[in-house]
Amino acid sequence: MKQRVSEAYRLLHPRPVVLICAGEKPNVMACSWITPVSDEPFMVAVAIWKENYTFKLIEEKGEFTVNVPQPELLEAVWTAGTKSGKDVDKIEICNLKIRRAKNVNAYVIEDCVANLECVVKERVFAGEHVVYIAEVVDAYAEGFEKIWKRKILLHLGGRDFVTFGEPFRPKN
Repeated sequence: MKQRVSEAYRLLHPRPVVLICAGEKPNVMACSWITPVSDEPFMVAVAIWKENYTFKLIEEKGEFTVNVPQPELLEAVWTAGTKSGKDVDKIEICNLKIRRAKNVNAYVIEDCVANLECVVKERVFAGEHVVYIAEVVDAYAEGFEKIWKRKILLHLGGRDFVTFGEPFRPKN
C-alpha cells in the first residue's frame, strides 16, 4: 500500500509545468504543483518544498514570477527542476533570456509564452511544502487571446512530459 500512496500524486497529472523565478540574483525552478485559486482578485497557489533554494528566495521578498514554457524549453525545464540554484546559475546554464518584471521584485523569462507577476498574500504549511497563495498583479503573453493554440508543457511525473493536443468541447 505504501508504494501506491507514494506515487498517488501521479493520479492528478498531467499538470502544466511552469518556471518560477525569484530573487534579486535571479533563480529559476521548475514547478507543476500550481493552480488558480481565485478570479477576483486573480490568485494562484504554488507548493514549494521547504528545503528548496526558491523557498528561501520567496521568503525574503514575498514576490516571484510564473513563466509558462513551450516544448522547446524542455531541457531548460528539466535542468531547472533537477539542479539547485545554491550550486549553479540556472539562468546561465539554461541559456534563458530574462528581464526585470514590471511590478514585482523578480525577473520574467522572455523565452516563455506567458508570464505572471505574483505577490504572496498567504502561506499554508503542508507537510514538507509551503503553499504560497499569491495575487497575480500582472499577466502578459504574446498573442494572449491565442495562447491555447500554442503548445505548452505538461508534466506527467518523473522524467515524462507531454503537450496539449487540439482543444475540444462537450456538445451540450
